[in-house]
Amino acid sequence: MIGAMRTLALDYLEQELTSGNPPADTESWYQELRQNTPGTMFPYLVEDSGRIEKVYILEGCSDKEGKPAVRLSVQDITTGDDRVGAGGCTQSKLPFMKPSGSQSPQIGPVIKRNYDRSKGGGPSEKILESTMKYFNQIVETNKSWSTYFKDIIVILNRPTVLLPDGTSIDWQENGYANMLSCAVDKVGPQSGTVFLTVRDSNSLLPGENMMYLDYLLTDKLAGERYETKAAPAAEKESCHLCNTHNTTVYPNALKGAGINLCNADRAGAFPGIDTLQAWKRYALCSSCADLLYVYKFHVMKKRGPKKDRQPFSARIAGDNALIVPVFLPGIPSNARSEALYETYNYIANMATDVESDEENLLDILKENKAIMNLVFIWADIGQNIENVTGMITNVLPSRLRELSKFNEEANNWLHPLFPKVPLRQGQINFKPDLCLKALRPLFQRPGGKKAEEANKSKRLFQLKRLIAECVYHQNEIPGERFWEEIMTTARWYWLAAIENKDGYRGLLNEGFGKNGPYLTAAGWSRHLNMWLHYLKRVGVIEMENSFFEPELDKLKPYFGPESGIDTPEKAFSFLLGVLYGKLLQVQGARGVSVSANALTWLKRLTLKGKDLPELYIKIREKLLAYETEKSPDVKALISEIGRLGVNLGDNIKLNETQTNYYLLLGQSMTVDILPSKVQN
Repeated sequence: MIGAMRTLALDYLEQELTSGNPPADTESWYQELRQNTPGTMFPYLVEDSGRIEKVYILEGCSDKEGKPAVRLSVQDITTGDDRVGAGGCTQSKLPFMKPSGSQSPQIGPVIKRNYDRSKGGGPSEKILESTMKYFNQIVETNKSWSTYFKDIIVILNRPTVLLPDGTSIDWQENGYANMLSCAVDKVGPQSGTVFLTVRDSNSLLPGENMMYLDYLLTDKLAGERYETKAAPAAEKESCHLCNTHNTTVYPNALKGAGINLCNADRAGAFPGIDTLQAWKRYALCSSCADLLYVYKFHVMKKRGPKKDRQPFSARIAGDNALIVPVFLPGIPSNARSEALYETYNYIANMATDVESDEENLLDILKENKAIMNLVFIWADIGQNIENVTGMITNVLPSRLRELSKFNEEANNWLHPLFPKVPLRQGQINFKPDLCLKALRPLFQRPGGKKAEEANKSKRLFQLKRLIAECVYHQNEIPGERFWEEIMTTARWYWLAAIENKDGYRGLLNEGFGKNGPYLTAAGWSRHLNMWLHYLKRVGVIEMENSFFEPELDKLKPYFGPESGIDTPEKAFSFLLGVLYGKLLQVQGARGVSVSANALTWLKRLTLKGKDLPELYIKIREKLLAYETEKSPDVKALISEIGRLGVNLGDNIKLNETQTNYYLLLGQSMTVDILPSKVQN
């Protein structure tokens, strides 16, 4: 997986830096780039300069009297020639690194100069004083780059600054702590941030000087980013990722690159990285570490019209997940790059006025038939990739293509037991898709803040992840865990119906108001039944071999493969649920407190099959009292239930889950099977 991230970054750099002329060997090209022209890579290893358009440059010169001075000039930052000595001032020649803290000295002679009306220009004089001290400390270390910083200090110690307006100023006589403070002040008011930098005595900008680049690569990028005092770099070791021998490796490379995977909650969570290796024992060379940094901060950089779309991510099973394509060995870079290009192109052309349809990303990746498999990682994707909670490996594009065909079919399903009001909006989206986003509302407990902790349950997340894994790998879902969480959700709906005035209506009716459709208990029950049929069709829940057929013609459309009703016991519970729903309807119409009456009879969905005959008697008695049995439809349904009851007797062997599921499903069908004269 980590290797796949490295490969994506390598392909990204190739696309960015080769102008459409890919090298024969991408790996060799990358190593030569680092060795011969490291400045080319710096825009990808240091902080993005963003929209900074101007740079103020301090460079040595002579004043009118021929005395040593420094000229302050201003240039536009261009996108032109990056070559050393070329006239344009490009971003690659201004490699900026953010200081470690808000009051820390600047890393080098590339400074972001900001402006505040009340405070004036920044960085503050205090910070710039500590910056000069820091530069002098580097000179005293006698490192290979000490000569460069000595040269910069000599330039900055010259007393006179020739300003852009043609005037000159002696910074010492005017009370400035150093030339940098003077320059920051004399740049004057700016509408945005600008760069302030120094040309060395050879007229080179920082990004053109190899000594400065070596300083950034070795001491700052690798040294400070990829190692700590507790875990320093180790020399003459082997890189765990590329297997390069006799090289310097960095134990903090993963975290330094923004890929914080150390929080694995179980052994074997990440292939190739066990829980002991995740940090100190998974040391990487700077070459690999830099590629992982490029992956996190450039490959994964938000894109799209509003810069708010995260590449290679989606809400898998309803929660944020990272998608990592793992290419098979020997796949040429141009084939790999195609997946990268298509992903970015899709995001770039995404409409801004509609909800992101993240399944399209999987639609793109599923067409890469024999070159990759996919890894899904559930994690927070912010400044770092961290808080990893789950993972699925080896998701094959062929399986995604197979699921896609099922989805096309399922989106056209029509059946009386399925929802009449499909919910496909935002977080409440039951549409079958490759991301399986329906798993979120399928297990979502209603109740707002009261249900917040229940919906954040780690146990619930693990089940959704497990279901997704079963679907992607075509393995059987663990039935007991599945139904445990389903019934927990059902009981939350039941509790809401009891607690809310007229809450029983949501048990009988799908939701549709002036603002469009909304989710009710009945809608949830219908969607659940549709998804049970879907999971059977994709091979992760066992399909029934036979199906019950009622005698009443009007009822026959409600049975068959889509119902899952394969026994007289299940049919009895389902039809009794329809009759029970009628009682709720009648009591509500008569102004009876349904919550205090009929809703209590199901004992918060804890009934078993043996309890159904007693429930049937109670319902009949109430309907007789209300004279509801005068209705021919009600009479016919009671006759059907009665025939079943005679054959079954008291020997109804349904467990708690089966009993209450079919009662709820039948109840959600009441308004269709036994419509009232005025439907709500």
